[in-house]
Amino acid sequence: MNFQLSALRGFLLPAAEKLPFSDVVAITFTGITVVFLGLIILIIFITLMGKIFAAINKKGNENKTPPAEKPVITPAPAPVQTTQQPLSDSDDDEIIAAITAAVAMMSAQDGTTYKVKSIRQSRPSGGARPAWAMAGLRDNTTPF
Repeated sequence: MNFQLSALRGFLLPAAEKLPFSDVVAITFTGITVVFLGLIILIIFITLMGKIFAAINKKGNENKTPPAEKPVITPAPAPVQTTQQPLSDSDDDEIIAAITAAVAMMSAQDGTTYKVKSIRQSRPSGGARPAWAMAGLRDNTTPF
C-alpha cells in the first residue's frame, strides 16, 4: 500500500521544487496586474454603456413634444393664530376652499379635470400610522 501511495505522489504531485523568490514576485505581480486591468476594463465598459443609454434616452425625449409651461405658484402667507380656537363652520368653508384650490392647481398642471366630491377628516384606526409617517415609510422602502 505504501508503494502505491508513493507512486501516486510522484505522479500526481511532482517533487516539490523550491521556486526562486524572483519567480514568486513575478507571479504575484502578474496576478495583481491582470485583476486590476480586468477591473479597469469593466469600469470603462459600464461607463460607456451608461453614456450610450443616456444618449438614447435624451434622443427619445427630444422627439416628444415639450410640456406646456407650468404657471408660477406663489403661496399666500399663512395667517398667524396666537390662540387655538375650535373650528367653526366658516373655518370649514375656508378649508374646503383651500383643498379645492389645490386640486384646481393640480388639474391645471396636468391638463386634466378633477372634481371634489367629498371632503372628510381621516381618522387613524387602532395603531395606524399618520399619513406623513406612511408616506415617509413608503418613500424610504420603495426600491428604485
